[in-house]
Amino acid sequence: MKNNFWIGVGIGAVSPALAHVLVRFTDLELHFLPEKPMAIYTIAVLVNLVLLRFVYRAGNDHTGKGIMVSTFLAMILYLITHKVTV
Repeated sequence: MKNNFWIGVGIGAVSPALAHVLVRFTDLELHFLPEKPMAIYTIAVLVNLVLLRFVYRAGNDHTGKGIMVSTFLAMILYLITHKVTV
């Protein structure tokens, strides 16, 4: 695997995008976690954190930074679009 920032951004964007598709186009959230609307997005962030750990342990720090940036941007985008107050 190349140690590239943009590859990390792409890898890190997969799980938040998949979570968005699952929430938007399926009833998965309503069936499994109706009282926790942010649970699927939280699982996506946890997947990225596990990926981040493996990437950093492999010595690919630029890829890890890309994963971190895309996870952070996805979280900020979620907060803005769902009008969550912190």
